Amino acid sequence: MKKTILLSALLMIVCATMAQDSTHVKKRPKFILGGEGIYVSDSTWKIGGYIGVMVSQTALYQWGPGGNNNFAFLLGASLYANYKKDKLIWDNSLDAKWGMVANGLIRNKSLAKSNLQKNIDVFGIKTSLGYAVSKSLYVSARLGFETQITPSYDYSLTDTTDSGFRRYTVSKFAAPAVLTIGPGLTWKPKDYFTLFFSPVEGKMTFVTKDNPGRNMDTLPTGKFTDAYYNNVDETRFGLKKGSAFMGELGWELDLLFQKDIIKNVNWKSHLNVFGAYLNDSYNQYLPSYNSTLNTVGTDTVRLTSKHIPVVKWENDIVFKVNKWLNATLSCKFVYQYNAQVPIDVRNNDTNKKGPDGITDKDVTGNTVKGYSKLQIFEQFGLGLSVKF
Repeated sequence: MKKTILLSALLMIVCATMAQDSTHVKKRPKFILGGEGIYVSDSTWKIGGYIGVMVSQTALYQWGPGGNNNFAFLLGASLYANYKKDKLIWDNSLDAKWGMVANGLIRNKSLAKSNLQKNIDVFGIKTSLGYAVSKSLYVSARLGFETQITPSYDYSLTDTTDSGFRRYTVSKFAAPAVLTIGPGLTWKPKDYFTLFFSPVEGKMTFVTKDNPGRNMDTLPTGKFTDAYYNNVDETRFGLKKGSAFMGELGWELDLLFQKDIIKNVNWKSHLNVFGAYLNDSYNQYLPSYNSTLNTVGTDTVRLTSKHIPVVKWENDIVFKVNKWLNATLSCKFVYQYNAQVPIDVRNNDTNKKGPDGITDKDVTGNTVKGYSKLQIFEQFGLGLSVKF
């Protein structure tokens, strides 16, 4: 009897102990939120980035010194999803920015057409697959795609004949679009630093347009043709006139750094350099404006300039104020020798730019060309964002 009672007591103790231990067994979470992103529990995936909106506004009422009302906003997203297991890595990133700015009155419908303008539009995706050959070095292949989301317009020469308002199209979705693909080596000593080099990479630039392309002729009434306003000028992006595709074979160097450099301050720096070996679609003829005759001719760019590297350097610094409020400083620098860019030089006599908005005469009478120029974008704002 005593043995039975003792065995029963021991059984009850064992069962109670097992039950107590089972209450402390927790199911491992699938995702873990860390300081630099979201991790899958087995550490194969790391996901992070930020999404936000910035707004700035200035209002003047009976303001003696002068000035303009303005309102601007920017939507931005910078996301990444990186996979790492054993010797395999797969890095993916998406960067997008889109914003508008309104200068002066926008309540007037006719004025709003010119006063409400786009100030930034960037959309890019990159994916890179690599296999480790040493601790931090990978044999890899990369695919990249860049374009813009909505059309961009130039308002420097507005046709208001017959009480109409017109603007000409500079770019639109897939015009241009840049696709790059190539094998190479990836050096990734840290999660926040990646260096990619490809000795042989293909770069394809597409411009979707209406045939026969942008027409700059004027009608007998002095108005420009519809093609001037609606079609994209492919030569603006280095393509030959009438071409919808430009293929290049060259080398690429791509450097990415993203890290919290100090508490609550994250810095993302992306440098990309591409140099072409071969480019049969290179445009050598850019507009040249003659102010005396008020005509647009052509200026020949030397053929060897196609080997000058294209440099793009983008920086985003996010200052975290609290959980939802952030200040963001964005800077982007682009140098492409044969790309046309708007110039801020006006004819000394007429105070107007040339009819192409790209070239003009300076005060000494010399032709100023809107290419071989450094392009700069900078924006600072305070807004709401989610960083993870």
